[in-house]
Amino acid sequence: MPLVMNRSAYILIILALLLQACEEPAEEMAATPQAQPDPMAEDSFFMRNPEIREDLLKQLTLNDIEHWINGDNSIGFYVKDTEEVDRLANEAIGVYISLQ
Repeated sequence: MPLVMNRSAYILIILALLLQACEEPAEEMAATPQAQPDPMAEDSFFMRNPEIREDLLKQLTLNDIEHWINGDNSIGFYVKDTEEVDRLANEAIGVYISLQ
């Protein structure tokens, strides 16, 4: 004997599936802790545009960010200052672009 359902039974099944699909996901596994880099680790980057480079070096000095020029002509700095170096580099690039 074939199973025959009326329209309300289909609606109830669809609603139950929708409610189940809308439930908040189960608690995910705890995230693996990310290792924090050594704040005194060194990083560097290249800035080949001479105008941007000069402005950035001035801003690093004005903001007391310890930096140096590496043998390959890249600008070196400590990892602990990465956010500030990124901010200053983006500002220097933005100023250069706005003046073009």
